[in-house]
Amino acid sequence: MLRDGRCWGLITTVVPRTASIHGALFPGLSTPTAAQQGDTGVLTINAEGPAETQLPMLRIFKLFETRLAIPARIAYRITNSNAAAASIVADQSSSAASTVQFVVSERALSTAERTSFTSSAAGDSVHYPMYLSQYGFYYNVPGNRNSPLNLTACLAARILKGDITDWTHPDLLDKNPSFVKAVADSYRINVFVEDATSGATLAVFNWLAKACPSVPLSYGTMRTDLVMAGLTVTTRLQSTAFALGYTQAFAGRTASIAEFALETATAGVYVQTGAQNVTNLRTILATSLPTTLTGDYGSVSTISLAASRVAPIVTVAYLITKTDWSQSTAAEGQRGEAVKSLCAFIHSSSIAGTSSANGLIADYGLISIGNTMMTAAKTAISTAFVGRTSAVPYTTTEGSDLNVLSSTRTAFDVAAYADIMSQITAIKKTVDVGAARVLRGAGSSAVTLFMWRCFSEMRARSTSPVHLVYRATGSGGGQTEIVAKANGYTALLDFGASDTPLSDALYTDLTANAKIPIVHIPIMLLPMSFFVNIPESALPTRQLRASPCTLAKIMQGDITSWAHPDIAADNSAALPDQPIVAFYRQLSSGTTATITEYLTRACPSWRLGSGGLLTTWPSTFKPTANSINMSSSVATTPWSIGYMDAANGLDLNLLEIAVKNRDGNFVTSQTGDVPSAALALFKSDAWPKSPTQSFTSVSVLNQPGNNTFPIVAMPFMFVRTDLTSRGDAGPLLQAFLQFMLSNTAQNTFLTVLGFAPLPAEVRQYATDRALPLLQVDTRAKAWTFEIDKTLANGAGSTDYVISSFAGGYENANSQAFADFYKVYNLAQNKKSAASVNTTNTTTLSITGLADVPANLRDKLDRMDKQIAILQAIAITGIVFGIVGLSLAAFAICRAFVHAAVLGNQAGGLNSIVHANSMTAGSSVRRKMSVGQLSEGSFH
Repeated sequence: MLRDGRCWGLITTVVPRTASIHGALFPGLSTPTAAQQGDTGVLTINAEGPAETQLPMLRIFKLFETRLAIPARIAYRITNSNAAAASIVADQSSSAASTVQFVVSERALSTAERTSFTSSAAGDSVHYPMYLSQYGFYYNVPGNRNSPLNLTACLAARILKGDITDWTHPDLLDKNPSFVKAVADSYRINVFVEDATSGATLAVFNWLAKACPSVPLSYGTMRTDLVMAGLTVTTRLQSTAFALGYTQAFAGRTASIAEFALETATAGVYVQTGAQNVTNLRTILATSLPTTLTGDYGSVSTISLAASRVAPIVTVAYLITKTDWSQSTAAEGQRGEAVKSLCAFIHSSSIAGTSSANGLIADYGLISIGNTMMTAAKTAISTAFVGRTSAVPYTTTEGSDLNVLSSTRTAFDVAAYADIMSQITAIKKTVDVGAARVLRGAGSSAVTLFMWRCFSEMRARSTSPVHLVYRATGSGGGQTEIVAKANGYTALLDFGASDTPLSDALYTDLTANAKIPIVHIPIMLLPMSFFVNIPESALPTRQLRASPCTLAKIMQGDITSWAHPDIAADNSAALPDQPIVAFYRQLSSGTTATITEYLTRACPSWRLGSGGLLTTWPSTFKPTANSINMSSSVATTPWSIGYMDAANGLDLNLLEIAVKNRDGNFVTSQTGDVPSAALALFKSDAWPKSPTQSFTSVSVLNQPGNNTFPIVAMPFMFVRTDLTSRGDAGPLLQAFLQFMLSNTAQNTFLTVLGFAPLPAEVRQYATDRALPLLQVDTRAKAWTFEIDKTLANGAGSTDYVISSFAGGYENANSQAFADFYKVYNLAQNKKSAASVNTTNTTTLSITGLADVPANLRDKLDRMDKQIAILQAIAITGIVFGIVGLSLAAFAICRAFVHAAVLGNQAGGLNSIVHANSMTAGSSVRRKMSVGQLSEGSFH
């Protein structure tokens, strides 16, 4: 609870016993005052200690109280090491009765403070070493998490002092040559520190003073813009990029924050707290720490111990008390015996651990002082303490006696604690592992197939549930939603996707105005083209060519007929004089932006401008909503033209126009080289030096090359570098992007879907430069990939693993069908493009297609043969149908002739018709007609 601005912790075990019973069994217990003992006769011990280690100490005290046979409680006041030391010094200097029996402090008493003991009835001070604490420096710098940064004491002092304020300072880079740079204007170091009296601050400043005396520094002379974060340093570091701070090592590791490797006492050797050599630490400690327990400990230091691979900021936690309890009151003397037994209890195996098992203190990141030091301390405590003659000592001999500190004596709350904690841990893991990690994105409709194919495959390989919500709102939607200006720049998405880079206006708005860095991550190459629907009878070659300016004239309404001379000149032949039906995308579209930008670059006479949303289309043009609507509109409208991603058009067997490239050659997305355009751009100065810079001018359109396809988009995913607010979605997005850039996704999925993979150089750029800049919440679970069968057994069966050996039945079959369908469509398209005057009954030799996977060729051949058989059956059915209709017509004619003859003989046609019930609508007539048609046609 909080009182007077301080946190108080109280653990109490109360067993009702009368004071008279205590007096009979333990004479020393008959005289405590009511304030000390309470109405129930409880042995109360007052103590103080630092907040950093309150949890392990409170738990130790609870166990100790439970193992005593008499009712006892340790009232432990939470403060800091300085205040605790001062409190016991003041207590022993007073002539009044003691109010504090012991304190816990991570600093020894100074020589002057010890004098208060030696000049009083307390005798001398006792420094009983309990355990070791470690402190470290931690950081949050995008791109620099995987390999720890190095830090010397002098660099740390200069940062805290304000001499070094930038992560790219030459002296810092000299110690860290592999430092990954992120955003050019965001390298300023944000510094978080604990309070002046915290254990971390005391330890850190002791280290700086000893390891770097050349840079004098005090708490009051630090840089003025740092943040006094108290015990919230870890949470501040988790959510603040380009930040640095110091804290207790266990707290930093638990928060999964990147830790500096600090220079040890050996110059040039750096180590993290979790990687230090604990054996060497305990060995050097045995020679550095006195074992007398009494005397002056003011000059004793465990900072920067001269041992191999020992972390430099290590402190000893002492239980500080007095030696002489003989002159105390009877009640105080009995408390002295309890404190003495507490010291031995702290070094028991259940608390300190053994060589083969960890004890309680290890649960909180604390380190045992080792067997050598513990043995020496236990031996010294028996002589250092001077007890009161009437006080009853406590022993550890097993039994039920009241003076036994029994290891088998317990209570329900103590016994149940371990089980409750294990159940809570299991429940948390179940909830954590069972909860689906959700990714949210929006943007380009053209990349939807690839995105879902990748995520579907990754989900099937995942050992933990994942889910994707991707809204194909168009590239414009992907851009505006990731910027989220209308929402105060707070994005509701994890990523946006667009066929074109973020517009200059939106990029500037987000990075300059809102101060939010964002990265462009290329994911694929998207060839786009113009497709037409011209009847085969008018264009039997199924080949159509067009120069950029011919296309420009068509798309701005200057050419309105397929018989126009410019079209004839490009094809050396004239088409019929049919009006051109042109379609366009009416909503903001990356496809529109790419096509119009291409026409702007390739044809000087293009005048409609460029952008994802044009309002200058001719009024006779017809609007479409998205890529699918565009392709289906062209497919169902003869003499039409539209622009779309090539895979969409090829899926519907539309006729793709061969476009003249920059070198003057006519190519389609199938015959031209798509990746070469991106590679040429990547190697040029036009490619930004950093993934966080503006990509507005990046374009792979109309690139040079003999066979280069000129209309290529390079879709990007837009991701904010700071993903800490996205929780578990941050690491999942990192894994998703890594999977999309993998060999499997790029070289298999994209090809089958009709897209083109990124050049290897571009993929490496995205993997090595862009992905490391993404900063996620360090508390979120990170994903790993199992790609090698030589990994440890079961590596792919643990949580948060994407295994290349896993999968699902539905995914495997649906993807196999999709693969087959795509490849077959590709084969049919090649057949149409290569055939002249072909007919529907002509079969295609699949064996001759080099790009069809071997495992699909037999299936394709069989399907093609089946189609030929079905075509023959269909033709036969049509022939029989025609014959049947002819016979039916003949039968009807003959019936009318007979009726006419009979009518002349028996009163006319009307009577015969009536007599035979051939009136329209008669059920008898329907029956007779069917009978005549069926029998007359097939018999």
